[in-house]
Amino acid sequence: MVNTELDLDAYYRVEGYNGIAWYLTGYATKTTEESWEYSGEGDPEDEANYFYNEPEELEDREHVIAVMVGDDRKFTFEVDELTMLDEDDFCHGCGQIGCGH
Repeated sequence: MVNTELDLDAYYRVEGYNGIAWYLTGYATKTTEESWEYSGEGDPEDEANYFYNEPEELEDREHVIAVMVGDDRKFTFEVDELTMLDEDDFCHGCGQIGCGH
């Protein structure tokens, strides 16, 4: 089961990037597909009997946007790839986990 409740003010370690701390800018988004839906009334061959469903942008609570501490590039990760860090576990300047600075 995926944990979808995160502390967006905390710092995290990300699988595969174990030496650096990350902060979160928020959840990722996903866009639904556009579609046409038959109204259930009238001739199904007549386009006038269909509703258009516009694509919607929805919050994706299984993915987050993360930025390395000390950098500005945005990356997308799955929530279950994150492990929360204590404030003293990393350098707030360079983002390195275990930095003694």
